[in-house]
Amino acid sequence: MKMFSSSLEKLNIDLFQLINAPDEISTTMLLVGIFFANDAVILFPIVLLFNWFWGEELQKKAVLYALLSMILGLVINIVIGMIWEHPRPFMIPIGHNLLYHKANNSFPSDHMSLACAISFSLIGNGTLRRAGLGLLVLSMMISWARVYIGVHFPLDMAASIGVALVSVGLTLRRAASIDALYAYLYPRYCSLFIASIRKGVIK
Repeated sequence: MKMFSSSLEKLNIDLFQLINAPDEISTTMLLVGIFFANDAVILFPIVLLFNWFWGEELQKKAVLYALLSMILGLVINIVIGMIWEHPRPFMIPIGHNLLYHKANNSFPSDHMSLACAISFSLIGNGTLRRAGLGLLVLSMMISWARVYIGVHFPLDMAASIGVALVSVGLTLRRAASIDALYAYLYPRYCSLFIASIRKGVIK
């Protein structure tokens, strides 16, 4: 696996050791770390699903933009991972690993790219800006936690933010294409859920 330059790798390790959990960790901090590192990401699809099924047209379009930004971000991650592989902290090994994780590529973080792509997209789109800002705060907690429990380095998180910004920027530039995709998908969604829509269960 490849490493960064010696100075950058030293900075990466120094920051990791500053954030990573100490030798003695309380049960509360362990639970908080694991929640944000492993479980909090489920809140992102919940927000998207809620706004798709119960939101108006602008909310639904914002969800589609966010979903496509997320997918593009993960594709970019895959491409980067094929070119540049970096070990996780416990593979070196350094620090404390408090959550089981497969020993695979650390750079960039899929969790963080997914979270930030959705957050930045909702903020950039403007329709669900408040939700995007709230999810961005949650993204920062995920970033901290993934390093705290020892499955990622800080530079993994920084790279993921960059990936998310690129994916969102590219998606927002394709507004006409995405609006056309929405126009194609929405009637089919209505046909599939016509009974629930007529009853007012969903929109």
